[in-house]
Amino acid sequence: MLSTNVKTTSDLMSIALQAEREAIRRYTSLAENMRKGDNASAAELFERMVLEEVEHERLLITWMAHEGIEENAEIDAISWKDPNISTTYNDEARDPYQSSPYRALAFAVHNEEIAFRFYTHVAANSENKMVRKYAEILAREELGHAALLRAERRRAYHVERNADKVEPRLDPKSVHNEADLLAAAIHIDSFLEVEMEKVSENSPEIVSLARETRLQINEHEKVLYKKSLDQNELPGADISSNLAQVKSYNEYLGAEAETQVLRIQRLCACCDRSFAFYDAVVETTSNEVVMLTAQKLTSLALDRIGVLKEALGKECGCAE
Repeated sequence: MLSTNVKTTSDLMSIALQAEREAIRRYTSLAENMRKGDNASAAELFERMVLEEVEHERLLITWMAHEGIEENAEIDAISWKDPNISTTYNDEARDPYQSSPYRALAFAVHNEEIAFRFYTHVAANSENKMVRKYAEILAREELGHAALLRAERRRAYHVERNADKVEPRLDPKSVHNEADLLAAAIHIDSFLEVEMEKVSENSPEIVSLARETRLQINEHEKVLYKKSLDQNELPGADISSNLAQVKSYNEYLGAEAETQVLRIQRLCACCDRSFAFYDAVVETTSNEVVMLTAQKLTSLALDRIGVLKEALGKECGCAE
């Protein structure tokens, strides 16, 4: 097991590089095994993960070069230990005849969360100010990666088990101006506020988060109203139709979510999906105002995920 007592930024970043390289090796091997077992859907998903991890490695190398940090050649390769939690993450995820996109994603999410915990512990334990700074950045990135993967995982779960009711997603391409984005944010936050209130008993952190969410809704409504008066900018037909589809599906799921565990799962799933949506808007929009607003919303979504994981623990990481 890696020690979290990391002394230098070179050691920390070298560990991060080795972690990305092990992910590339592991996902490549898994993709090959899936191909041999004629499991095309799982193979394609692992192959996509390989590409994402290669990009993460490239970004780390670029970051290190920019900061003048050299790789420490004495940092050994990292070897994943198969998580001894559930066959969902272990044997079934790696078996070419049993695996599925959902199981593959569950396996990936678990390992992203291991990385998040590692960097968090480094940040908490290190006496080196720069090591703490970089570890906090790496932890935040891993939390973001895990959020995106969890959103994909939950979608895969519902596709596999509810083939007759495909879950609609907020489409970043339906955002053409800031009014569209604000309408989406208000819809997301209104849903989140209701779901937070359902699970907030004995959790002052979630009560506070729900209160902050309400304030954010009020602020977005004021900005949207002002834009409609000053610029005659209103949410368009694309985003309105998209939001109506999502609302209908949420009502469908609401009828199913009678237990506290299911409510928590829905809340965490929505936070994950909101992060993925805002992040996609940042990547796809050509409107600078929309991009800047989406960047702020991405940061807020990530902060919420962190609070929920802290307040709800393992229940927030459930698969359904």
